[in-house]
Amino acid sequence: MRSIPSLVRAALVVVLTVVLGGCSAESRKARSLDRAGEAYRAGDLEKARIEYQNVLQKFPEDPTANERLALIWFERGATVRALAFFSRLNLQTPANQPLRLKRARIILGLGRTAEARREAEAILRISKNVPEALLLLTDTIRERDDLKTADEALQAFADKNSVFFQLASANVLILRGDAAGARTALQRALALDPKSPDAHLAMARFFAAQNNPTQALAMHKAAADLAPQRSPIRMAYANYQAQTGALTDATATLKAITEKVPDYLPAWRGLSQVAMQQRRYQDAMTLLQNVLRQDSADVDALILRARVLLATGDAKTAIAELTQFGTAMPGLGIEKHQLALAHLQNQDQASALVALEQTVALFPDNVEAAILLAQLQLRAGKAQPAAELMMLVVNRRPDLLQAHLLLIEAAAAIGRLEPLAQSLVTNIASIPNSAQLRYVLGLVRLRQDKPAEARETFEAALVAAPDLLAATIELFGLDLKEEKTEQALARAQAVAVKFPKSGVGHILTARAQSARGDWAAAEAAAITAIELAPTDPAAYGILTSAYSKRLDQPGTVERLEAFLAKHVGNPLAALMGGQLYMARKDHPRILALYEKHLVANPGSSTVMNNLANLYADQMNNLDKGLELARKARELDPSSPAIADTLGWMLLRKNDARGALPLLQQAARSMPENPEVQFHLGKASLALGDEAGALAAFRVVAGAKADFPDKAEAKAKVAELEKRVPATPAPSGAPVTK
Repeated sequence: MRSIPSLVRAALVVVLTVVLGGCSAESRKARSLDRAGEAYRAGDLEKARIEYQNVLQKFPEDPTANERLALIWFERGATVRALAFFSRLNLQTPANQPLRLKRARIILGLGRTAEARREAEAILRISKNVPEALLLLTDTIRERDDLKTADEALQAFADKNSVFFQLASANVLILRGDAAGARTALQRALALDPKSPDAHLAMARFFAAQNNPTQALAMHKAAADLAPQRSPIRMAYANYQAQTGALTDATATLKAITEKVPDYLPAWRGLSQVAMQQRRYQDAMTLLQNVLRQDSADVDALILRARVLLATGDAKTAIAELTQFGTAMPGLGIEKHQLALAHLQNQDQASALVALEQTVALFPDNVEAAILLAQLQLRAGKAQPAAELMMLVVNRRPDLLQAHLLLIEAAAAIGRLEPLAQSLVTNIASIPNSAQLRYVLGLVRLRQDKPAEARETFEAALVAAPDLLAATIELFGLDLKEEKTEQALARAQAVAVKFPKSGVGHILTARAQSARGDWAAAEAAAITAIELAPTDPAAYGILTSAYSKRLDQPGTVERLEAFLAKHVGNPLAALMGGQLYMARKDHPRILALYEKHLVANPGSSTVMNNLANLYADQMNNLDKGLELARKARELDPSSPAIADTLGWMLLRKNDARGALPLLQQAARSMPENPEVQFHLGKASLALGDEAGALAAFRVVAGAKADFPDKAEAKAKVAELEKRVPATPAPSGAPVTK
């Protein structure tokens, strides 16, 4: 046999190396994909993620790895991570409708409604029979043209017996004000698939919008029970529990999810939110760290962390972290709203306005940001842009009463109430059954000082919607203003009969009885209201008046004590009792009341703060007061009243350096409060800041209300003005000359 020449042999080695090397890389890729697929099917998403990520390091365009990583992050609730992969896949495989729908849902969740709508329209252009895309299209209706497009899509849709078609129909009917039709469509959806979690969730939201919390909760639970563990529907159940005050139940629901799927990030974020609601700020931070360890770029966790920082009064750190977040993710903009809130807490209204304007421009659906922006614009005397902004909001959300109220305020400021009224009249003519629009028109007529027209409009609103309590309350107010007390009483009693489980009718009854001077009846009605709604401060205000009017009469103190004994642990009751006993200078009774309350409810920071002041000011025990003020501060570090109490006590203990930041925090939140400004002035003066002290004392000296230390403040102003030529305002305090 002839031997192979050396040159040929070398070339063959090179070729074999390339071939075998290529086979080896492909083999390693195939094995990684097999291992990843096995882990994915077994539910071990983290192991699968690592394997798929290894594939992408050498084969960044591999469709299987990209798709699975998109789904893994999606199932773990890491929306921004998932969005990056879905966006890449959208370019690679634009015909993959399920992936496009998931991407569109993420985009909608981030507030980019117009982009989500375009995705839904694009999918329906390719295939008119994708029910999930039809539902998405109706979820993104914001303008009248959007409603028209949705109507056309519904009419053209072939499968009208699908669950999602019925849910989409319900969305449109709700927007048209047809609650009965929407309920029928939702019932059809449930009949078509009794095990559909989406149908149950839609019905739950319908009941919630109809102020039927019992049915809403039951439907939320049914939806959650039918949904997978990694599901936004289970989160919706926990969120509803938290929103309705059932924080313990919400915690149990969320913990059950984390036990079964420990890597599902929304459940950990939910636990952190509940902890924050309970003012367990350190626990909230610890829970967020668990999220950020799994995904350091988790948008919701980073923004929630900023909220916790704001709740603890650390606005500067929140601003720094949110600014860094915006720099790292420049195209997202989702942090702008929270950044605005941080700037506001830091008393930087100019920066807050800029951030809010950016938020509204990027996310027109963010009505909370739009409303805050309009409020700031009105405060700054910019009524015209506020009116224009609120007009846009009410055109999109005619159900949003707060936007209407701001629009009325802005229109009044620029002298445009009558054009606004005429616009409402025109809209009512096109939507004759809209009780909401009639109610808003009534408010405009009240603002125009046209009570007869307002009364007529409110009555028309009640014809369209007999259960519209807001209109009834306005009519009740007109009755009292016109001294028609018997008519007001009859109206209030009718509300109490019609809504027996609500405290509103009894509060109105108590107000009417107060106007009649029947304090015994007012007391009884207010107590009934409190039994039904123990957290409504309005009833306590009336009850306070009812007791104080007869506090020296036999039996009143005994009835008060019986009421307080029945409501031990209720902070509103304790504060009311303290106020009434203080009027009698009965300090021992206040002490016993507060201490008994705190045994039952040790987390009542406001009551603890009052008790601290009682010890320091009335019982000459500053050390005990300081101890309690520190505890109150730990319970609620964001409270300006508690910050003022603790700061003033530290100053009285000659700790001006410890007092100053607390008093500055209080002054930023209550810039016109003379007592807070007096305390700040004293602390500033103690530290040699005469300019800051002068600015604070000027606020006190210029206050309209009388104040025990006003004379001293005026004297300090006269003294300091001789030495300080120019005075900057203290943080949070306007200069008053």
